[in-house]
Amino acid sequence: MYLKRLELKGFKSFPTKTDIVFKEGITAIVGPNGSGKSNISDAVRWVLGEQSVKSLRGEKLEDVIFAGTDTKKPMNYCEVALTIDNSDNQLDLEFSEITIKRRVYRSGESEFFLNNKHCRLKDIKEILLDTGIGKDGYSIIEQGKVDEILSNNPINRRKVFDEACGISKYRYKKQEAERNLKNTKENLERINDIYIEIENQLNPLFNQQTKAKKYIELREKLKTIEVNSYIKEIEALELELKEVYKHNNLLEEQSIEVEKEKATIENNFNQTNKEIEDMDETINKSIDYINSIKSVISQKDYEINLINERIKNFNSEIERKNREVSKIREKLSEDKLTIQSLHQQKDEKEKQINNLEDSLKEIEIKNNDKKSTIEDLNKKIEDLKDDIINLLSKKQDASSKLSTLNANKENINSRKYSIDSDIDELNKKILYKNEELNNFQKSLSQENDNITDLKLKLEALNRELNCSIEKDNNLDKAIQKNKFSLNDYNSKLNIYIDMENHYEGFNRGVKEVLKNKNLKGIYGALGQVVSVDEKYEKAIESALGAYMQNIITSDEISAKFAINYLKKNNLGRVTFLPINIIKSNKIDLRNIRANTKFIGIASDLISYDEKYRNILENILGRTIIIDNIDEGIKFAKETNHKFKIVTLDGEILNPGGSLTGGSLRTNGNILSRKRLIAEYSEKINAMKVETENLVSQKEECRKIINTTKENIENTKSNISEIEKSIIIKKSNINRVNDEIKSLKDNNEKLEREKSELGSFLDETIEKSTYVNKEILNLDNKHKENKSQIDYLTEALKNNSNMYEEYKSEFDKLNLNLVKYRQIHQGILKDIDRISKENQEAEEIIKALEISVKEQGNQIGELKESIKSEKDEKENLTNQLSHNNESLENKKLLKEGLKQKLEEFHKELKASDRTFMDLKESLFKIQGKLERLKSSKETYINKLYEGYELTFIQAIELKDESVTVDKKVLEGLKREIRNLGNVNIDSIKEYEEVKERYDFYKEQKQDLEESIEVIEKLIADLEENMKLEFEVKFNEINENFKFVYKRLFGGGNGILTILDKDNILESDIEITAQPPGKKMKNLSLLSGGEKALTAISILFSILLAKPTPFCILDEIEAPLDDANIARFGDFLKELSKDTQFIAVTHRRGTMEAADYIYGVTMQEKAISKVISLKLKEAEELTDVI
Repeated sequence: MYLKRLELKGFKSFPTKTDIVFKEGITAIVGPNGSGKSNISDAVRWVLGEQSVKSLRGEKLEDVIFAGTDTKKPMNYCEVALTIDNSDNQLDLEFSEITIKRRVYRSGESEFFLNNKHCRLKDIKEILLDTGIGKDGYSIIEQGKVDEILSNNPINRRKVFDEACGISKYRYKKQEAERNLKNTKENLERINDIYIEIENQLNPLFNQQTKAKKYIELREKLKTIEVNSYIKEIEALELELKEVYKHNNLLEEQSIEVEKEKATIENNFNQTNKEIEDMDETINKSIDYINSIKSVISQKDYEINLINERIKNFNSEIERKNREVSKIREKLSEDKLTIQSLHQQKDEKEKQINNLEDSLKEIEIKNNDKKSTIEDLNKKIEDLKDDIINLLSKKQDASSKLSTLNANKENINSRKYSIDSDIDELNKKILYKNEELNNFQKSLSQENDNITDLKLKLEALNRELNCSIEKDNNLDKAIQKNKFSLNDYNSKLNIYIDMENHYEGFNRGVKEVLKNKNLKGIYGALGQVVSVDEKYEKAIESALGAYMQNIITSDEISAKFAINYLKKNNLGRVTFLPINIIKSNKIDLRNIRANTKFIGIASDLISYDEKYRNILENILGRTIIIDNIDEGIKFAKETNHKFKIVTLDGEILNPGGSLTGGSLRTNGNILSRKRLIAEYSEKINAMKVETENLVSQKEECRKIINTTKENIENTKSNISEIEKSIIIKKSNINRVNDEIKSLKDNNEKLEREKSELGSFLDETIEKSTYVNKEILNLDNKHKENKSQIDYLTEALKNNSNMYEEYKSEFDKLNLNLVKYRQIHQGILKDIDRISKENQEAEEIIKALEISVKEQGNQIGELKESIKSEKDEKENLTNQLSHNNESLENKKLLKEGLKQKLEEFHKELKASDRTFMDLKESLFKIQGKLERLKSSKETYINKLYEGYELTFIQAIELKDESVTVDKKVLEGLKREIRNLGNVNIDSIKEYEEVKERYDFYKEQKQDLEESIEVIEKLIADLEENMKLEFEVKFNEINENFKFVYKRLFGGGNGILTILDKDNILESDIEITAQPPGKKMKNLSLLSGGEKALTAISILFSILLAKPTPFCILDEIEAPLDDANIARFGDFLKELSKDTQFIAVTHRRGTMEAADYIYGVTMQEKAISKVISLKLKEAEELTDVI
């Protein structure tokens, strides 16, 4: 993992988008003082979440946004994007590249992005935990970080070591756990309040539900007697119904019998009709079957003829195969004799081949001797020929050189004349090109003026677009913010409405009276009728105290009815305030003698309906509201403790001198929730209107953006066309300049060439004389070599003749050997071929014999098939005769069935007349049944109307032992009346409240368990932190000893935890002993020694826990050259595991760098980044 890219736009001195690409290793960032190079390290710190503007060398947040110059307007926002290469998945995200971006507007709004998606700063911090990267880590080391280590402030020093030892993530989790613990405890406190309130409601509801159950018991007894009375009446009616049903059933049975008889006749009629239809179908099937038998007989005749044909074919095939077997056997006998003859020929040829091979070996030995002699002679001749070729080549070269020299003489003279002519021509061309150049430059100037105008227009359009986009973004944010606020307000509004509807905060008795809408003259609780400004809520709540639970009534009679209701239902006690009785009791301000200022009388600081004035002045009219307790004590003393005094924080100074105070327990927000409901409703409505306006503005803004973008594209297109034209013109100017320069260069070259030709001519004449002498020597050497070649050629000729004779004889013998071997191979192939053919013939014979046998078997099977087919044909012929007889019999049966059908039709008419007579009698008896049923239904309706029972359900309650006694019934009814008002719902309410009670009890237990778990988690985290800190700190300490010696060239350094019992909070002491000096505390070292000691500690941390990248901002500035060299060498070693970006102006650091970027200010207050070489970097920073 390493830092891949940093993009700045509008950040400090980088108004335009600046993209800096980093590679692994060491990158140096250099530049003169004030050029803005440290703004790069500030940008990294800022994008990683730095909230302190002072740490970024500013006063307020907008100082990080480009402030503008004389020529460039200030920007409305700035953004920095930092891209990390995560191909090694060191960060636990599924991306090979991770881009962290931060954007801030002048309005103060700030945004964070992770891979271009909105996120929180918390998300970024969690991703980078334990990597060393971050504003509090050690991935950014500037002079301030060095100062933190050198600082006497233990907190600053601890931050560095916490991150290095890997406990910052645990400390972060611990802080999260502590916040959760605090929230959980607050939730427990709120739950506990509700739990106590519900607990107070439970007992009264239990009494109510007991009374309700008694009522249900009496009601059930009454129900049993009345239900049994109704059942007896219903059962008497059922006896009478039974008799009527009997007569009805007799008629129905007779009717059924007649209907059955009628059905039987109809059935017989239909059956006979069906039999006729079936007979028709049978006759048709018989005809079809007879025709099918005839068809099968014809098919059998065809199959018998076919089988006879196949037998004939098989017999022909057997005869053919037997003939083929005879032929193959004759050929096998002939091949046997041929193979015997071939074996004799093979033996003879093998003897001849052996004799020829012996002769060839003798000749080959003689031939090899001659060949060796010939090769030696050939080599000598070739060597001499090579010498001759070399001599000829040298002679050729010399002759060529001589010809060249002679030609050069002529060329030089000719060239001198040509040069004079060319110089005149070049001067003419230069004049023409100068005129052409002047024309192009005029045209270019005009194009530049045009593009300047267009660019000014484009800048204006871009500014307009940026403003619109910024406005669009701001509108979008405002819309989102409003939506979040709306959700929040709606949620809170619903909570307060729910509390108001359920009378949350009121005692049980108060709730029951307020819920019971049947009680007349109830205006509400005192806490409901009062409206209070938010700043006086605590004071008024304390002043009212228990009075808030008092209920205002129209008169004492209404109060009396409500009290009776509470007593009957055992719902607790309530204080009632009748409007017609209670009188005002208010202080006369003129009677107050005190110097201490007070806010006012409590009854004057609230709003209420005029009809409640006497009550509120009676309760609050003698209560003074004052700013704080100190002022209250003064006022009380001045007024001799005559009045009740309440402070804005809710402390109470009672008449007589007693004081009440401490934490104020909320009582269900009785006073504030009406105000909050109204406020939140008003806010919601206003927010909805505002959101609609914002959406409308956003749509309008989008239209402007689209129009501006279109204008920008058109302007860009025009600029692009002119730029193309400018490029062409510049290209032409450059081309013409190049041509002029080329012409002038050619002119100068020709002048130089003319001057050089004279001296070259003298040199050529001298060389020609030397070459002539060299050619004469080469001719003499050539004659000597030719004479030796003639002698050796004669000797070669003689040896070659003898070699050819031996070779001819060898070839002849070898040819015969090849011939005999070929004949021998042919014989072997013939033997092998004939043997294979015989083997194949034997297999063919076997196959043919098997085939003949199989076909003989098939002929037998086919003959059996013929016999079987003939038998089947005979059977079918017999069936045909039998079926013809059966068909005639069926036709006779059909005629008999037609006569039977006519008789059944007559019987059916007589049965219909009898059935109609019985139906008329049934109608009369069923009328009587309906009257009896109606009476029964009346009693059944009473069951349902009185007790919501069906007759079947009532039968289940029947009890023969129950006596229907009217006195008993009246007594039960009287007992029920005596119970008075019974709250049947109290049973359900008790269950609901009990359920809520159990729920909050469980919630309370869960929260208490959560507190225990969180406290254990905090303890475990502290234990892990101690363990990891101790191990890592010891490693850093050992590294510090090693690094200190490396950087100082000796000496010793030690890190010490001062409080071993509290290592997580303990200060860390740094002790150093530079070479040749005594061990000293850090504060006693020189400035350079302090800096190098701090650098040693930071490098020790990087050795123990390398961070993926580290930014060094001029931390080596105080070091001398010798220490800088050691610093640079050690930096190279560390760069194997950590990527370094060093903001510096020191040569040693630059030399250690793999890459160098320069930061300049070519334009005032605007930084620009360029890539440099070492020498350029030194010049830029004025090191040399």
